[in-house]
Amino acid sequence: MSQFLVLRLADPVSWIITDADGGRIGPVSTGDLADAAPLAAERPLVVIAPVASVTFAQPELPVKSGARLAQIVPYAMEELLAGEVEQFHFAVGRTDAEGRTLVAAVRRDELRSWMDALRSAGLDPQSLVPEPLCVPDNPGKIVAVIDAGHLLVRAPGVLPVALDAEPLTEAFALAGLEGEDRHVQLYVSQEDWQHSREMIEALREVTGSLDLQLLPDGALPLMAAGGVRSDALSLLQGEFARRTGWRAEWQRWRIAAFLALAALALHVGVRGYDLIRLRAEEQRLDVSVEQAVRIALPDVERIVDARAQIEQRLAGGGAADPQGLLARLAAVGGAMSGATGQTIESLGWRNGSLQLQMIAADTDALARFAQALTARGLTADVESTTPGEKGVSAQINVTTGPAT
Repeated sequence: MSQFLVLRLADPVSWIITDADGGRIGPVSTGDLADAAPLAAERPLVVIAPVASVTFAQPELPVKSGARLAQIVPYAMEELLAGEVEQFHFAVGRTDAEGRTLVAAVRRDELRSWMDALRSAGLDPQSLVPEPLCVPDNPGKIVAVIDAGHLLVRAPGVLPVALDAEPLTEAFALAGLEGEDRHVQLYVSQEDWQHSREMIEALREVTGSLDLQLLPDGALPLMAAGGVRSDALSLLQGEFARRTGWRAEWQRWRIAAFLALAALALHVGVRGYDLIRLRAEEQRLDVSVEQAVRIALPDVERIVDARAQIEQRLAGGGAADPQGLLARLAAVGGAMSGATGQTIESLGWRNGSLQLQMIAADTDALARFAQALTARGLTADVESTTPGEKGVSAQINVTTGPAT
């Protein structure tokens, strides 16, 4: 069985669970809006708007629907409103057999404040129906409701009326309840009955008939049936229309989506900047490598693969020098290991010969170094020696084959 949660915006807020026809299922509850949120999560929510905030009219409109109707309605009600039409939101209802269309007007800022309060409490109403339209419609009688100091009147073929119930006798007269031809069905809340019993009873003397019924739980159970009707006029139209499906989800998650999009854009921007920076660094390094290769290989006219060309040259250039530079450097390092006072100041490589500028403690140290290289299959020719403060500086030529 379908159920609805009908909530009345009043002080205090009250709500009730009903069936699809508006018949009450549970008790009337009161409290804060947030207290009703768990119940609203399980069933459609219908909200009844405050009585004094809505103006009704039945203008004859030249069109029945579409965007043009929304443009015409404000000016058809302009004379009935206390303020500029731009300040009001308009909801359009049914058109009767005489061509008159029910229109409700409410201040846009007030409607927005209701919706903000509801959504802040986690409530998403399916419809928002003005209180006077929730009063039962009886084709043979005038239906009136006295509740919370207000008089709501709905007569057959006439716009609903909402008046302040103080003083009550004047409110009866203004609402057109007096007269022998007036047959009234009057509903009164328990509190208002105790406060105004004598004046209510006096109404019997000035009407054709008066059927009185007390409302021990207030007017909400009575008005709930009018609120859940499928043809009830809802204020949630136009810019305030309820969004469903992906539009509703978008409204709920749009801030998170914008933040995620901004984070993604920032991430892409940072990565893009890094790529541009690294590309520039790569180009700079390519230029530096090419310059270094041209210095190291002055006889090479074309640089195709710098790494391969350098490795080839370091490896000795082929079979003419099977050991190559790297092997000789390894041998030099081995010959120097364990020795003290020996320092390589510079080295060069030319025509398969490794030329060392070396400082040793004395000539004996140079001799031991040369013997160590000989033991490794190389020949060390000491071409010159020069004594100095740090020791003996020697020019040594490391080659393969017998010493010269």
